[in-house]
Amino acid sequence: MELDILKQDAAPSTEVGSYFVSNYPPYSAWLPAHVSAVEQTLSTRPGAGPTDSDRAGKTPPPIGLYMHIPFCRKRCKFCYFRVYTDKNGADVERYLAGLTREIALYRNHERFANRQFDFVYFGGGTPSFLSDKQLLGLVERINQHWRWDAAREVTLECEPGTLKRHKLEAIKSIGVTRISLGVEHFDDEILEANGRAHQSPEIFRAYDWVREIGFQQVNCDLIAGMVGETDSKWRAAVEKMIDLSPDSVTIYQMELPHNTRISREIKDGGQSPIASWSQKRAWVDYAFSEFEKAGYVVSSAYTMVKPGPHSAFVYRDALWHGADMVGTGVASISHVGGTHYQNLDGWDDYL
Repeated sequence: MELDILKQDAAPSTEVGSYFVSNYPPYSAWLPAHVSAVEQTLSTRPGAGPTDSDRAGKTPPPIGLYMHIPFCRKRCKFCYFRVYTDKNGADVERYLAGLTREIALYRNHERFANRQFDFVYFGGGTPSFLSDKQLLGLVERINQHWRWDAAREVTLECEPGTLKRHKLEAIKSIGVTRISLGVEHFDDEILEANGRAHQSPEIFRAYDWVREIGFQQVNCDLIAGMVGETDSKWRAAVEKMIDLSPDSVTIYQMELPHNTRISREIKDGGQSPIASWSQKRAWVDYAFSEFEKAGYVVSSAYTMVKPGPHSAFVYRDALWHGADMVGTGVASISHVGGTHYQNLDGWDDYL
C-alpha cells in the first residue's frame, strides 16, 4: 500500500500540517482524568506498577533527565516549540528556581529511589541562552537533590551566536559531554530569511571553541528546504559541514506545523515558500550520499555519524529501547514506567 503523501510529488510546495511521527501519544489523548495514573506510577517502585508489570523482578531500565530551557534570542519562523523571547533576568531566575524545585520533587518519589541518571539532555529553546553564572547556579542547586556524575552522556543544545569561550568552559565544567550545535545552514541570507538569530561567522567561531575546549562529541544540525533554499546553496552547505567534520550531523526536512510564523502567513492567504517533499527528499539523499563518501555512516533516518568511540547518541537510543525519562520544565514530556505524560504548557500554570 502506497501512502497518499508519497503520491504528491507533483505538489509545488510543502503545505501546513504536522508530519512528524512521535514516540508519544497525540496531545488529545491526555486528559486531567489520567493524572491519578501518573501519580500511581511515580509512587511505585520499578517493576511493581500497572504499566510495567512485565519488568517485575528485573533490573530497572536506564533513567534520563530532560530539562527544557525555553528561552531564545529570537523565535525562528519555523519554530513550533514552547519558547519565550520576552523574559527578563528576574523571569529567567524564577523559572530556573521552579525547574530546580520540580527535580527535587521527583527525587522524593518511590519510583526513583537509589537510581542515578544514565543520560541528561538540556533542550529548548536555547539552553546556551543562559549565562555561565546561571548555568553553574542551576546545576549547583540540582546537585543538592540529584546528581549525574555517573551519566554516560550529558547533552546541551547551543545556538552559535550565544556562545563565548568562557561560557563553553563553564558548560564543560558541569559535565556536558555532547554539544549539539544548531547550525541549520551556512548561507546568511537563508539564516536571516528563516528568522535565525546567528550568522555564519558565529558558527565557525563557536565550532572552533568547542573543539579547542575538548568536548567528547559534537553534533551539528542541517535543515533541508528552508526558505530561500536552492540546489547550489544546499550543496555548498553540505560541503561546508563535511569540511567542519563534526562527529555526527542531523539532517531534517523543513516542516510546517500549525503554530509556526510561516504557517500563519500561509493560512492568512500567502503562498508556501517551502519546497516540495520530493525536492526535500532529493536534497537529503544528496547530503547522505556526500557524507557517506566522506566516511560517515547512517545512524538513523536523519543522522549520519563518523564511526568511532564518539558516534553514539545515548539519549536517543535509550528512549528507543524503553528507558525512563523525567521531562522537566514547561510543556516537557516524560516517559516513566511505560507511562507518557506532559507538564502543563503555560508559564504561570507550570510555575
